[in-house]
Amino acid sequence: MTDLNKIIEDAWKHQDNPDVMLRIFDENFEVFQANAAYLFEYANALDYLGKETKAIPLYRRSIELGLSGKMKTQAEIQLGSSLSVTGDNEKAIETLGRVMEETGDPAALEFLCIALFRSGELKKSLKTALNFILSGNQGLLPEYNRAISQYLNEI
Repeated sequence: MTDLNKIIEDAWKHQDNPDVMLRIFDENFEVFQANAAYLFEYANALDYLGKETKAIPLYRRSIELGLSGKMKTQAEIQLGSSLSVTGDNEKAIETLGRVMEETGDPAALEFLCIALFRSGELKKSLKTALNFILSGNQGLLPEYNRAISQYLNEI
């Protein structure tokens, strides 16, 4: 089996059987170890199975190898989340903050707020989330922008 998409699809079919899922990725590692998409999917599987420590270097390598677009954003968000789960909140906040700035993706914001919370920065976590909501300028927010901005300054 050398079709990468088929390998990945086959591995994920076994997500309820971690041993089989990981065996499929392990068996194909030598062939695809320099393939960014493969490494991302392998890291994703490890992350899914709660093996964040093993996923982190694969996420990093997949990004180094040139992931782009949505897959790169996902890899960076998942890397940040895994860093936070493993207690490296400083790097998680740095990674997720950068992704949030570059992409504006709300998923990056969510994981950034969680990393801030885990690091004990509760006020910054809340303020970051509320500022993002305010920046959307939706619903009645324009009517309350001044008041909410003042309240945010109190946090």
